[in-house]
Amino acid sequence: MTNSLQFPYITRRQGEGAHPALAQLERHWQSLRDGLSIPRRAAVDPNVIHAALPWTFVMHRVAPGVARVRVAGQRLHDVLLMDPRGMPVSAFFAADDRSTLAVHLEEVFSEPALVQIPLHRPASLLRPQVTGALLMLPLLDQHGEVTRAIGALVTDRPIGQRRRIRIDGRQPIRHEPIALFQAPEPQEMQRPNVKRPALRLVVNNG
Repeated sequence: MTNSLQFPYITRRQGEGAHPALAQLERHWQSLRDGLSIPRRAAVDPNVIHAALPWTFVMHRVAPGVARVRVAGQRLHDVLLMDPRGMPVSAFFAADDRSTLAVHLEEVFSEPALVQIPLHRPASLLRPQVTGALLMLPLLDQHGEVTRAIGALVTDRPIGQRRRIRIDGRQPIRHEPIALFQAPEPQEMQRPNVKRPALRLVVNNG
């Protein structure tokens, strides 16, 4: 019996066969917007995303292109075979991909934007290929600044200790900028259908 999770459409967006953890997390994030551009960190309800929690993490932007993991689910421990809390997100990635990751991390916080990155680790002589995806969703902190993000990292099998995942350049990166403010919808002026009486000049000669 294999431990592979077998998610053939792991990188697709919500509603198109995405990994269940990615789909559930994005649905909750979208529901929290409620007419706002970005949800607040305090509004995230773990009970609503309980099925996604093992793959979920919360990160804190500490510098341009750099974010540290503050909270991490158990499956991230199992996949990475280490405790990711306090580590920069880049620590999960091969050195050659860290500069590219930094660009996308900064997009999450500065634009801000929803970003989903396809992942893989090439097969080797003794290890099969690993495929996965990283979803990152911006959040507001207690001061109304975009310094937090919630995300999920899913793979079809463990990466292995001291091994790193890579960005899969064969697959498109999902990048959706989010407007900081939503302009109110223009309201049409209500015009009565009845004709107004013509203006009459009244002269009082008395």
